[in-house]
Amino acid sequence: MNYIKTAVSLKKYRFMLTQLVKRDFKVRYRGSILGILWSVLSPLLNMLVLSFVFSRVFKAVDNYKMYLLSGLVIFNYFSESSNLALGAIVNNFGLLTKVYFPKYILPLAKTVSSAINLFMSLLAFLVIGTFMGVPVWWGYLLIPYVMVCLMLFSAGMGMILAAAQVFMRDIQYLYGILLTIWMYATPILYPLTGDVIPEAFIPLMKQNPLYVFINFFRQLTLDSMIPSASDFVYCAAWGIGMLILGLFTFKKTQNNFIYYT
Repeated sequence: MNYIKTAVSLKKYRFMLTQLVKRDFKVRYRGSILGILWSVLSPLLNMLVLSFVFSRVFKAVDNYKMYLLSGLVIFNYFSESSNLALGAIVNNFGLLTKVYFPKYILPLAKTVSSAINLFMSLLAFLVIGTFMGVPVWWGYLLIPYVMVCLMLFSAGMGMILAAAQVFMRDIQYLYGILLTIWMYATPILYPLTGDVIPEAFIPLMKQNPLYVFINFFRQLTLDSMIPSASDFVYCAAWGIGMLILGLFTFKKTQNNFIYYT
């Protein structure tokens, strides 16, 4: 029932959420010459550098540049949105004491504003893919499904991080280290095959939620195939499950935020 009330309150305060997203978007690119184009250039530049370094190492991967870019599109969004959400409460204590609104809107706004960059990166991926041998087919209609699941997962993680940062400011440094480990533990740079990863670790690595999203996306784009029913379930389970966990954690701790300002 609490989650229904949360959904109702989100609808009531959707105007504020929209204004927060607009503010974040304007602040992020204020004074930048290229502006939003950086959301496209950043993953492309990363892809070029990393593909130059690793393409000779992983020769068995077909179309390695697009393989790499497909992973970066997913991971970069998660990294950006969760990092921004982490400081959403701490950086807005003044606003919280002046105006009443559901506190979870602050980290949620970071997730939504980062989705603009995700959309631009995804568009760049699809355009470049047409010149790099990635076939365009009707399965692309399922891409929004995995992106929504990814956003739900990122929103839940963002709420947990935002709440944790209030009580322990070192979280921002610890999370930076965790993200680095998480990136290399996710098959972004390398294929998940026995000649690269010990066979005993492969089943464990497949449980990585970011791998679930990346693998789903790669099947739709690079492999031109519909993921299995279990892949659909895993994506939804990770997205909805993390969102529920994030909301539960946030709501359980939010009344104590005021004591740590």
